[in-house]
Amino acid sequence: MIRNALGAHRRWWASLLQSGGAARGDLAGGLTAALVLPTIEGGYGLIAFSPLGSEQAQLGFLLGASGAAIASIVTLLAGGRGPQLSGTSAALALLLPALFVGLLADPRFLAADGRPAVPLLLAFAGLGIALAGLLQIGVAWSKLGRLARYVPYPVHAGYMNGSAVLITGAMAPHLVGLPIGLSRFDPSDVHPLALVVALTALWIALRPPAWTRRIPPYLTALIAASTLHHLISLTPLADALGPPFAAPAFEWPRLDVLAPVALHLGDGLLRDMAWPLLVFVVSITIMSSLQTALTTSTVDEFIHERRDDEREILAEGMANVAVGIIGAVPGAGSSTRSKIAIDAGAKTGMSRLIFGIGMLLALAYGLQFMILVPMAAIAGVFLAIALSLVDAWTRRATTVLGQQLREGRVAGSLAQSYGVMLLVAGVTVVVSLPMAIALGTLIAMVMFIRSNSKPPVRRVVHADRRSSRKIRSAAEAELLRQHGRRIAVVELDGALFFGTADAADEEIEKLAHASDQIVIDFERVSEIDASGARVLLQAADAVHRAGKHLLLAGLPPYDARARIIRDMDVHNRLADAQFFSDADRALEHAEDRLLATLLPTAPEDKPLRLDETLLGAGLDADAIAVLESMMTERRVPEGQAIFRRGDPGDAMYVSVHGQVGIWLPASRDAADGGRARRMVSYAPGVVFGEIGLLQGQARSADAIAEDDVVLLELARPQYERIAAEHPALLAKLLLNVGLLLSSRVRALTNELEAAQAAR
Repeated sequence: MIRNALGAHRRWWASLLQSGGAARGDLAGGLTAALVLPTIEGGYGLIAFSPLGSEQAQLGFLLGASGAAIASIVTLLAGGRGPQLSGTSAALALLLPALFVGLLADPRFLAADGRPAVPLLLAFAGLGIALAGLLQIGVAWSKLGRLARYVPYPVHAGYMNGSAVLITGAMAPHLVGLPIGLSRFDPSDVHPLALVVALTALWIALRPPAWTRRIPPYLTALIAASTLHHLISLTPLADALGPPFAAPAFEWPRLDVLAPVALHLGDGLLRDMAWPLLVFVVSITIMSSLQTALTTSTVDEFIHERRDDEREILAEGMANVAVGIIGAVPGAGSSTRSKIAIDAGAKTGMSRLIFGIGMLLALAYGLQFMILVPMAAIAGVFLAIALSLVDAWTRRATTVLGQQLREGRVAGSLAQSYGVMLLVAGVTVVVSLPMAIALGTLIAMVMFIRSNSKPPVRRVVHADRRSSRKIRSAAEAELLRQHGRRIAVVELDGALFFGTADAADEEIEKLAHASDQIVIDFERVSEIDASGARVLLQAADAVHRAGKHLLLAGLPPYDARARIIRDMDVHNRLADAQFFSDADRALEHAEDRLLATLLPTAPEDKPLRLDETLLGAGLDADAIAVLESMMTERRVPEGQAIFRRGDPGDAMYVSVHGQVGIWLPASRDAADGGRARRMVSYAPGVVFGEIGLLQGQARSADAIAEDDVVLLELARPQYERIAAEHPALLAKLLLNVGLLLSSRVRALTNELEAAQAAR
């Protein structure tokens, strides 16, 4: 392992000399993020420390930014892989004000002058963050981090949407130029032009000019809004502007932040604060682990790799221990920060180190320039961040539900998911984020217990082992045996919900890189919930992006499972997918598509000659002439029966044009749905009806023309005449029939073997 690590280290340094090398990309990505993110990271610190007043809010800015830098460095040292950066988030930053407000209710957290005892508050907050980091490490070691996957998507959306509302509320005073830490609102304190500056930042952050595409939108917004602020300050309207940001003096992180806790070990303060501290610790653990797991999945999509999310959660836990020791703001993996670095070229975990060091240097030598940035510009950017937290599903689902309400119909599954999201968001805003986390966890547990956790993928089989019930010519059958791996059939089983759908998603995405066509068979799926449908839609999107073809089988149009998938498909990801009533029809369609790419030219739409059929294969011209004289041509329109179940077996047939289906008629037994069932389909050139003729028994099924069919019929009198007058011809005919029957047995054997392997 050490040898591999040293080898990777040498290769990284060697890539500095290569155009497009990993080292160059990591330097560009890490430094770009370090220049862009100080204001954003510090802004989260402002939110976290806002209850402590304006002076401590400035300290929060410094701790928010330095905490992100240190967390990214520690996650690399702790074994994190890939260009995944760390930092705080709205949900995590908003946990600190809730803790501070709770602690300040106790007079022991107030100084002699009645103001907050900041060192003690920081010590308790740092202790809670460090304990949360240790708990995260335990979660990762015990493999419990995977439980984050089981949080239903509407619950997670509720957290994020509630956090968006809270961020907007925290930034609202700065939008109109109110000073930090203002205890009472006075209309005279409003600076109307601050709102103009904030809205400018918001607009550019959301819709950056095309010529600034190479610059991150948030940085562009800060520069533009700050420039506007300083231009207005040169005019008589300067008094209508809001205050600039009063940047604190830079200090390197201190290691004695937790010292005040030791002074209170014997006076009962720690015991009295155990409950709010426990809520704080558990909330950080859940939110940081969940966000890190989701970020890992998102970053894996960016870099086209699959990493170990447990490893990333463990690394983030160690980072939170370090962050807690210095009293900074808790963190987690961040997809937005990582995206900034990746877009700028970051490729490996070394970008974390470069980002962290670059951020600390930017703070040490550039913090004094922060006075040039007005608070209104920062507030405008954070309003854009709040809007970005409202996920695309919530926005589209709101539109879809509005349309359904106007039409007087509401999809139950979508309404239920939307209601859960609103409930969690409402609790986040009205009560507290920790309470929303607890409620969301409870909802996840209830939904998990209610659902079936059986693995969703029963088996995966390819078309070289399982063919459709369409009997084809020998040449086409051989092509399908040779190239059938290009068609995959995924048989799902049981309930497809938030706890099981991830496994199906992984399997389908894996197949998207190895197969041209993917058939997903829902025949055995008993239930699909909103999260399961959404994961399926993500898999469908991956298949579409890979340029492959998706076929959904076993989902009749009015089936409840089909409805929930369509209800959740607010992005219309299944626009290119095709639905089939059963897997056989889907597989037949996939085979037809594959054969169309393999055959050099499409066959002419004319009847086959008798010597081109399976019955006439290998016969010489004289034998063909004799056989043709014994057979009668029949033309059967599409949808008409060639024979019905119970008819006498007095002839066998070979189709020379058109497709023939063999169907079991609908029964009165409700157990099988009371529907007719297609057993097999015969392509032109295939013999059928031979069993009834040879055995002299009644027909066991219906033969239906699925196209306009041209048949050659060999009736019993002519068959008996061949047996009497042309025994050599009869022997060859029976040999061909025997070969046909053996090929059907072989196909059945392959399918049974594949089914046995799935058990």
